[in-house]
Amino acid sequence: MGSEKMIEVKIDMEEGEPLGATPNDKLVITKIQSGTISEGKLRVGDQVKKVNDVDCKDANDFFRALRYAAPLARILVNRDEKKAEELEARVHIPEDRAKIIQRREGYVYEMATLVWVQNGPKLGLGIKHFQNRVLVSRVDPGSLAEKCLVLGDHLCDVDGVPVTDKDVARDLLVKNIQEKGKVSFVVERPDSIEAKQWAKNALAANILTPPSVTMADDVRSIAAKYRQALKGLKGPEKSAMTTGGGPGGRKVSIVEETATHEIGHDHEGKALRKVK
Repeated sequence: MGSEKMIEVKIDMEEGEPLGATPNDKLVITKIQSGTISEGKLRVGDQVKKVNDVDCKDANDFFRALRYAAPLARILVNRDEKKAEELEARVHIPEDRAKIIQRREGYVYEMATLVWVQNGPKLGLGIKHFQNRVLVSRVDPGSLAEKCLVLGDHLCDVDGVPVTDKDVARDLLVKNIQEKGKVSFVVERPDSIEAKQWAKNALAANILTPPSVTMADDVRSIAAKYRQALKGLKGPEKSAMTTGGGPGGRKVSIVEETATHEIGHDHEGKALRKVK
C-alpha cells in the first residue's frame, strides 16, 4: 500500500452549504475551491469511500449523502500522502500562466512537465489541433508522455506560450527539450461525461482540420452590414469599357490575338528582337 491510508475527515457544514470539492468518476478529488469548507480538510487525490458511514460508489452517491450530512460530514477517504503532494504541485499553476486559461465547466486544470533523460524513455506523444485547441491524440505506453498526459488533454500553452496550432506547439516542445532538457504545459483535462465525449469526438474528427479563426462579435456585425450594403449597390453610370459615356459610344473590345511589331533602334546591322 506504500503511503496510502484510510482517513476520516470531519467537516462542519450547514444544510445546503456547498462542499467545494470536485470528485471525478472514480471519486478521486480533482479540485478544491479556495475559501470553501473543504479547503484545508480534503486534499486533491483523496478517494472518497464513505460519507457518514454510507458507502459511495459514484459521484451521485457522494452528493446524495452530502445532502443529508449537515451539521457534520464525516468523509472516509483513501489518501496517498506522496501522491497528494505530487498532485497538489501539479494543480498549482503559476499566476502568469493561469491568466491565459479560459476555465470551462467539466474540466480540471494542472501543470504537466516532461523531463528528457538521455537513453531514457521516448517522448511518445502525438498532438493535433481542433477548434483552436491543441489536443493530445497519442500517448505511447511506457513513454515520457504517459507519466503526465492522457488522450484528450488540451495543451493550453508550452512553457508559457499560448498555442492553438499543433505545428507551433511541436516546434516549441522540441526547441525547449533540446535547449533546456524539459518542457512544461498548462493542461485542460476533460473530467465530466460531456467533456470526455467532446474530446472523444474531437480526436475522431479529421486530423487535417486546420485551426479556425473565429471573428469577434463586433467584426461579425460589421461584416454582416457590409454584405447587406453590397446587395443594394448600383452599377456605375460610366464605364471604363466605353467611350463617350452614352449609348452610342464606341465599345472597347478585348482581342485574344497577340500582335508582334519590330521596333527601330540605332544599332545598325544587328538583328532586331521581336517583342509582344
